[in-house]
Parts: sequence; C-alpha cells; structure tokens
Amino acid sequence: MADMLELSTQYRAVGISCRRRLLELERRLRDNYSEHNEYELKREITMLTAMSRDCIATSNYLRAYFERREHLERLRRQQAGI
Repeated sequence: MADMLELSTQYRAVGISCRRRLLELERRLRDNYSEHNEYELKREITMLTAMSRDCIATSNYLRAYFERREHLERLRRQQAGI
C-alpha cells in the first residue's frame, strides 16, 4: 500500500511541474515574447492544462484510496482485537 502513496506523490509532482510550465507559456503568450507562434503556444497550453489537471486528480484518487484502505485495515484490527 505504501507504493500507492508513493505513486500519488509522483503524480502530484508531475502535475505541479506541468502547471509551472503552463504558467511560463501563459506568460510568454501574454507578453508576446516567444519564438513559437501563437497557435503553437495555445495548443501546448491546452495540452498542459489537461495533463496537469489529470495528474493532480489521479494523485488525489490514489491518496484517497490509500487512506480508505488504511482506515478499513484499522477497523478490522480493532474488531479482531489485534
């Protein structure tokens, strides 16, 4: 189960990294300072928005699953008198 918590942490780190890159690209688009054209920047921003959202959501799902499993295991141990 600890692997699931570690995986959750890794997904969150990737989501945060995507979010940082997304903010950088949005700043470039706003400042019109880029070697890329506007269409390419908007396309990359759209992709990174989805990736960031999905990674963080997956991280949340994994953490919630881990916490529910831990809670159920504690209840089982209490009921068994362990």
